[in-house]
Amino acid sequence: MSFFAILAILMIIASYVFVILLAAACVLLPYYVLHRTESPGFGIVVLFLFGVAIAAAMLWSLIPQRDKFNPPGPLLDRASHPRLFAEIDGIAAALDEPLPDEVYLTAEVNAWVTDRGGLMGSESRRVMGLGVPLLSILTVSQFRAVLAHEFAHYYGGDTRLGPWVYKTQKTLVRTFQNIGSLREFTRIMVLYIMYRVVTALLQGYFKLFLLAMNLVSRRKEYRADELACLIAGTQSMIEGLRAIHACTPAWRGYWDTEVSPVVSNGSLPPIGEGFARFLAAPQISERVEQGLKKMIQTEKTSYYDSHPPLRKRIAAIEMLTGSLPPQDTRPARELLDNLKAAERSLIAVLNPRLRADLQPVTWEEAGNKVLIPSWRGFVGKHSALLAGITAETLPNAIPKLQEIGSKISDPKGMLLTRDQRTRRAEQLLAMSFGLMLVDHGWEVHSQPGSLYFQRGNDQLDVFLTVRDIVSKKTTLDDWVAKCQELGISRLQISPGSG
Repeated sequence: MSFFAILAILMIIASYVFVILLAAACVLLPYYVLHRTESPGFGIVVLFLFGVAIAAAMLWSLIPQRDKFNPPGPLLDRASHPRLFAEIDGIAAALDEPLPDEVYLTAEVNAWVTDRGGLMGSESRRVMGLGVPLLSILTVSQFRAVLAHEFAHYYGGDTRLGPWVYKTQKTLVRTFQNIGSLREFTRIMVLYIMYRVVTALLQGYFKLFLLAMNLVSRRKEYRADELACLIAGTQSMIEGLRAIHACTPAWRGYWDTEVSPVVSNGSLPPIGEGFARFLAAPQISERVEQGLKKMIQTEKTSYYDSHPPLRKRIAAIEMLTGSLPPQDTRPARELLDNLKAAERSLIAVLNPRLRADLQPVTWEEAGNKVLIPSWRGFVGKHSALLAGITAETLPNAIPKLQEIGSKISDPKGMLLTRDQRTRRAEQLLAMSFGLMLVDHGWEVHSQPGSLYFQRGNDQLDVFLTVRDIVSKKTTLDDWVAKCQELGISRLQISPGSG
């Protein structure tokens, strides 16, 4: 690890030396030509002046800037969450490391540590981020392993070097941006050539810098995994890694389809608990497991990846030996003593424009209190588009979906494509069908990852039903027979009718 630390330091130093030398070349080479030419033409003079401008832009980019840290979520305090901080204290003591100065709750399937603030790492403070979804998918033992992995980055000095790497990368990006502001002057061929050469050299070095830094980063991840296993055990570490990689892709879908609609309608469901329910839904859990298997089988290492593939990390951990600590299978979210308040604070940080008086609602209540009223509002605005359609004749509306979609106004601030409008028309049809069922005695059962309507022993997923009709998986004859069986054939789906 000493070799990789030295490599990182040398690459940081080389970055500043490279930019300074390149800036000097931009001035000295045109100056040499200008000085050696008895009667320098307009092109040479302009080239020299342009070289001075590029050099000034590059040198200006090297001036250090103070790190501005924007909190990624609410700050967690020891008094409100003593059980969480007891776990943090235990891991810190095991590695004899100082505690983080600040611990934030985030909306990521991840945990991270860094040193932030100050100038180039000086006067910086230790910061830790813990994701609500992460706490929702891990057991306490798995969370300890992940926490130990993050503290291992403190232990190895990774975060002390981190601000320098971060600042250097930002400096290189800023150099590209500042030089790019001079592009409008490159209409003269000789200036264009100079501009292209400089940017190509910078781009080549930037790729080399990323390659070296990410090589170092991957070695640090292996080392952090090893230290975490010594503290929390290999089983917990492997299970924690598998859970994080499997559930990360599902978080965005959960947030967009389950949380956002409820929050935007003025209610606040239990976010962490809902994510656990979402992942437990049969169709979701099957997709998550399939995605994890595919990732393990096909994931490859890229030179620019900051983390090794999951398959290689698991293989390296399995080679380690050690004692197996007792397993604590409690959900890690139980470590947050006031989870509801923490989640409310998180929502407030993520979107300050939301109403501050979000009403708490359980997932069991969300269907009738939030979902159905929001459907009525949307469907009510477009009920004329569905006039005359009954449950039995619903397939007749399928060829008109594109036309119906073109008459539905786009969401504020968005310009939808033709396919997106058609899908909205499909949703309108499914929502109207669902409202018809509710108005005729069916009950809505809404859980994260699961939505269906029930009357007695009969169940219907309205979105899946419409989708199957659109894809012709359900034939017209089959649908007519189904409607007759359920006794809904002549019910009109247009709100307020039938």
